[in-house]
Parts: sequence; C-alpha cells; structure tokens
Amino acid sequence: MSATLARLEAFFENWRARLNASGATVTFRAQSLDTPPGLHFACADRFVTSLGYQPIGGNWELLDAEAGKDAPRSARTALVAAFSHDMVFSHAAWLGEDDALAMGEGWLACFDSAQLHIMTNRMYFGWNPITQATFEWAFVAFDGSAIALLLATAED
Repeated sequence: MSATLARLEAFFENWRARLNASGATVTFRAQSLDTPPGLHFACADRFVTSLGYQPIGGNWELLDAEAGKDAPRSARTALVAAFSHDMVFSHAAWLGEDDALAMGEGWLACFDSAQLHIMTNRMYFGWNPITQATFEWAFVAFDGSAIALLLATAED
C-alpha cells in the first residue's frame, strides 16, 4: 500500500462518522495508480466508471489545490461549499465552515502536493452528475501513486 493510500484510509476513518451524520451519504473510494494518469478528466472518468458511476468527460472542473479560500477555482472553497451545509436544507449546518475546511485540508494533505490534481463535477453554472441522486457533489483527486473519490449524495 502506498503512503498516499494509507493516509487516505486514515483520513476516511477519522471523518466517516461526521461525514455520514447528516442526511447525505458520503462514499469514499481509493485505489493505487499503476500507470501514469494522463489527462486529468480522462483519469477521473476511468476511475469513476470502474466504480459504476457515469463519466462526464471535459465537464470535470479542475480545481487549484494551492489556492486559498478566496482565490478562483480554489479546492478549499469548493470543499467548504460542499460540506459546510446540508445538501438538501442549505440553511442547516452539516460540518460548518471551520470543520469543512479542516476536513478539506486533511483530504488534500493525503496526497503528494507536488503531483496533486483535484477536480469536481460542479461548476459555477451547476453540476454534471455521475449518479442518479437528486443532489450530489463529487471530488476526484490523484497524485502519482493513488486516486480517490469523495462523493456526497442526498435525496429530498
């Protein structure tokens, strides 16, 4: 098992109960990358389809893993937006902003920052679903040794 995979497993064990305590279901999958990943969206599509989800091609939004919360296309901003409030009842807290940021920072820290690519299925104009859920937010991240999916889904 690579160091990245070991960190990812420890991360999810640490956050599993909190992430699944709301009305959403959070799915986490990770695996080794045995070959060079290639184009970010092709790598994400290969991975999610291997798990039984739908590919979305160039609709994966590449995020900036280095950017702060106020920067455009910031991975931190997207992770906070996804996990701070309930997916169905957006006025209700889920993790809250501080814990959502801590969770996001923890997830990003699992990967080799020099090789990290992270993307989401949500863009400024909506989302491109990989599931049949009413609400979803998916993140795929990978470095040179591992790839992971962090998927939140909910029904109203």
